[in-house]
Amino acid sequence: VATITPTNVIGTTTNDSVSIGYVGEYVSSKTLSGAAVPLTSNTPANVNNISLTAGDWDVSGQIDFVLTGATSTLHQAAISLTTNTLSAQPGGSGLGTDPLNTLPLPTTTLSGTLSLQIAPVRLSIAATTTVYLVAQSAFAVGSEAAYGTIRARRMR
Repeated sequence: VATITPTNVIGTTTNDSVSIGYVGEYVSSKTLSGAAVPLTSNTPANVNNISLTAGDWDVSGQIDFVLTGATSTLHQAAISLTTNTLSAQPGGSGLGTDPLNTLPLPTTTLSGTLSLQIAPVRLSIAATTTVYLVAQSAFAVGSEAAYGTIRARRMR
């Protein structure tokens, strides 16, 4: 019987970044409020995307909806492997649990910013893949746009 000796994983002691391909690698992209993506009611739209190399990743995000006199009933934010596409349902896309965050609202006219967080979901990918941060809103009048951040950390 072989004896396995545990080894310690030493973290960094400074503010540098881990090298590409190593556990802890971090990839992110941000769309700023000044470049918010205009939304069409009930139509998914890419807010941003990142390219991830093969490996095991935890991917999360945040979408900020900018509402201008919008009569809104629903806001959705998702991590997706398909451009301009929401997951069918939480956990339904094979991305892990809760890749889709939904905020239903009573029909009301809103102005301001509404934020939705997307909890980390596991992506185990075999080849370089584009991962999308997608927003969708349902509104009758006014206008909406979305901006936000998508981030990923290599887990193993």
